Formats: sequence, structure tokens, C-alpha cells
Amino acid sequence: MPKLELSNFNIVVSLLGGWISLFGLVSYLLKENFYLSEALISLLAGIAFGPRALNWVRPLEYASSVDNLNEITLFFTRLVLGVQLVLAGIQLPSRYLKQEWKRLAILLGPVMTAMWLSTSLLIWGLVPNLPFLHALAIGACVTPTDPVLSNVIVKGKFADHNVPTDLQKIIIAESGANDGLGYPFLFLALYLIKYIGDGGVAESGGSGLAIGLWFGETWGYTIILSVVYGAVVGWVAKRLLYYCEQHKFVDRESFLVFALSLALFITGTCGLIGSDDILACFIAGNVFTWDDWFRLQTLDEASSRFCRPGATSITQY
Repeated sequence: MPKLELSNFNIVVSLLGGWISLFGLVSYLLKENFYLSEALISLLAGIAFGPRALNWVRPLEYASSVDNLNEITLFFTRLVLGVQLVLAGIQLPSRYLKQEWKRLAILLGPVMTAMWLSTSLLIWGLVPNLPFLHALAIGACVTPTDPVLSNVIVKGKFADHNVPTDLQKIIIAESGANDGLGYPFLFLALYLIKYIGDGGVAESGGSGLAIGLWFGETWGYTIILSVVYGAVVGWVAKRLLYYCEQHKFVDRESFLVFALSLALFITGTCGLIGSDDILACFIAGNVFTWDDWFRLQTLDEASSRFCRPGATSITQY
């Protein structure tokens, strides 16, 4: 006799598909008329469907433990950011990072440092008995501009009417780069906590070792390696795709989703070597369209819109 199969998989897929379809039906109304981002709306929907409200989605039941759930959330977030940042790099005009390096250096250097310190001081002042080094670590987590959330002010009718084109581009570039460049602020605080936070009781070496590891591991292995790796992979990918497209080896559908597959490849390989996959994805996307060839090839393609990260962003939030 037929019966309902109320498994977690069926429930989650039904809700996910229904929500994405429902949001798609009114997406223009919500984003262009009410200026509400897909991330905020989906976050509220996730809270409503989750264990604290309707309890239709029960993550702990299919993740088995809090640790597994945290890992799943982390990995999926990496995928969403990887795709978003490759496409952010592709959106920028030809040689944009080279042309605007001075303005970006100011935003990513003194401005970002001031944001980190001011945020950390605010957290330190508001949270009782919180050590200042811990406040620095928390401040580093919220300092970078989220590339998904920043879309609400760089795309759509609001951006076209209120945000100058040059400002839109610099926001895209800054939000794409500063996610990866948040690592030095975070790891400086973490190394100081580890080696001097308790007076050197748990770990010996002091501030000298902490600063040495910060320069060697964070700046050398995590930041510089990711920039070099992203640039090399982006350049090689562009040359391969251009060659295959010129010789009619690649069909149009595969051509359009190439950026998505590039994002997945960089996210996975950077994860394997333990480098900064977020920064590598942004650099790769920018180098991939350094001569504007790919961006112009897909600029007027309506079918290329499906490879944008809207669906993954909605799913994540």
C-alpha cells in the first residue's frame, strides 16, 4: 500500500527546489523594488524551515554530529565563495588590477587595517572580560567585505541608478580580494594567542616565533603562493580554452560553464595544499579574462546566466 516517505533527503530537496522556484518567481520584485538581497531572504527562510521554527529541515539528523555539520557548512561555503570570486574576477574589465592597483592598495592596506582595529576595539569594549587578542581574532573574521552580500549594491536597478560604474568595479575588486587578505589579520591574532596569550605556558617561543610563523606560513605559503597559483592556473586555463575554441573542440554549453569548473578545480587543489583558495579563485578569474576575451564572449549570452552563483548562494543561506 502506498505510503509517505518522509526521509530527510526528500524533505530537503522538496523544500530547496520549491524555495528556489518560489524565489525565482518574485526575485525581480524583491531585489529591484524592495532592494532585498537573496542572501537575506534565504537566511530568513532557512531559519523558518530549521529546527528552531518549523523543524522541517533537521541538519543534525543527516550530519550525525555537530562536528560533521560544521565541516559540511565549511566545505559548501568554500564552494560558494570559490564560484563567486572567480566570476567576480571575470566581471572586471581588462587588466583592471594592474590599472587600479594604487586605489586597491589603499583599500586593502591602511583602510582594511583601520577597519580591523576599529572593529576589534568595538568588540573588546562591548564584550566583558574578553582578552584583546581574542577580540582581534573576532574582528578579523568580520572585517572583509562579503562578495555575495556586496552584490546588492553593485548589480541591479539600485546600482545602475545610485552607484557610479567606477565605484561598482572597485567594490567588486575590493570585496573579491579582501576575503583572502583577511588571513593575515586572523592568523596574526591566532599566533599571538597561541604563543603569548597565556604567557607562554602552553607553547614556548614567544612573540618572535609568532611573528616568524606569521610571515613565513601566512604571507609566504598562504597568501603569496595562492596569488601565484591562481595566476598560473587562470592563464593556463585561458590559453587552453582559447585554443580549443579556435579549433572548434569545445561546444557552447561547455564553454559557458568553464568558469564554474575552474572555480571548483582551484577550490579543491588549493584545499589539498592548504593554501588560500579564496584569494586564488579571485586572482584566477581576473587573469582568466585579462585580455577581456572570455568576458566579451559571454557578455550578451543569456544562457550564461545559469552558471552564476545565485542558486548556490540561496542554497547556502
